[in-house]
Amino acid sequence: MRSGLQLLRDLSGKGRADLVAHVVRQIDATLQAASLVEGVVNGEQAPEAAAGAIRSVEHAGDRARADLVVALSSAFSTPIDREDLFRLSRSIDDVLDNLRDFLREVRLFDPEDLTPCKALVPPVHEGLHHLREGVLSMGKEGSAVDRCTLATRKAGTAIRRGYEEGLAELFSRPVDSETLKQREFLRRLDVVGLRLSEAADALADGWLKRGR
Repeated sequence: MRSGLQLLRDLSGKGRADLVAHVVRQIDATLQAASLVEGVVNGEQAPEAAAGAIRSVEHAGDRARADLVVALSSAFSTPIDREDLFRLSRSIDDVLDNLRDFLREVRLFDPEDLTPCKALVPPVHEGLHHLREGVLSMGKEGSAVDRCTLATRKAGTAIRRGYEEGLAELFSRPVDSETLKQREFLRRLDVVGLRLSEAADALADGWLKRGR
């Protein structure tokens, strides 16, 4: 049963602001994970240290998602359709999970270097920043949701392009165990791009329904 306080928060817009804040917390945790990946790919951080650090980052993202789910269950109104908001949160969670798995696989496979992955990391950051801006702009005058979702999709496309070019470069050389490792790393980042595009789609779909 909805409490009077919850109803008051929803009617005043604070309930919707809380939902947005939970999603932003999720994105912020995912951005931290992307920074850990960047540090490992650029040789600035040891894979073992990053794999350890990702645990607390993942827990922060999981807490934000759990808080969103609880808030959604009792929210009177939402900034976008609640199903699309849930899809958005789930896709962000998938991005974080795949970044975590990338770090775990690098630690386990112990590659010689991660040069083939370098071109794929900047678009991950770029897409997450655009997605964050789009989420924050929901409900504001002159909302930038449409622009930000398009920019997030473009980042996902850039990741896919980097994946394809990376594979082409890998297989232009004799195939050995190192080649197979690099292929797995590239594929993991490609999945990150796919999930990022799905997050943009969820936000765009929800925003489109709001305008009907």
